[in-house]
Amino acid sequence: MPARNLTAKGKQRRERRIARRKREILAAAAHVIAEKGYSSTTTKEIADAADVAEGTLYNYFPSKREILLSIATEADVPMERALQEAGKLENREAMIALFEGAFDITEARLPFLRALLTEAWTDDGILREFVTARLRHVAQLLQAFISERAADGAFRPIDPALGARMAMGTFGGMILPILRGVEPLPSPEERHALAELIVDMLLDGIRVRQE
Repeated sequence: MPARNLTAKGKQRRERRIARRKREILAAAAHVIAEKGYSSTTTKEIADAADVAEGTLYNYFPSKREILLSIATEADVPMERALQEAGKLENREAMIALFEGAFDITEARLPFLRALLTEAWTDDGILREFVTARLRHVAQLLQAFISERAADGAFRPIDPALGARMAMGTFGGMILPILRGVEPLPSPEERHALAELIVDMLLDGIRVRQE
């Protein structure tokens, strides 16, 4: 086998090791920051949680701030993927799937989201770049869905932006206690039921309607 191929494979293995170690450090950092807060967390505590030397930590991340930015990206990537897969919301089932998927992402990225939420409250840069931008994307999807359904007569005319904010606020009200750790994550069955409830309330309201 040519030495060039061996070198290329060795480089790929090294890149995979680096990527794996970065993920391990970020997971450890997210747990520590979610528990103590970013400003109170030291790089030594992060290194200890990741079971690496503090000096080794800086081989992967040049600063604690860079770790926080990487945590924000880790929290953001799954939601971006879910939004791309959701594409254009076309019906009730698509909306249910979007909200149900958001519960799944919350579970998979809970430490990252908790750490991000804590810092977004006090860091305007984190809030604008990683939180507000993503919420705006979700709002645009929902606004387009509401506008199109109103245009084809399925919905009564309402302000699409306000309707989107109501939908997001409803989900946020359910998810914030989970992010704060005061309520447990719902089971898969409960997530589906909650997603259906959110969509039913948004689309049909709670008043009994006459036939």
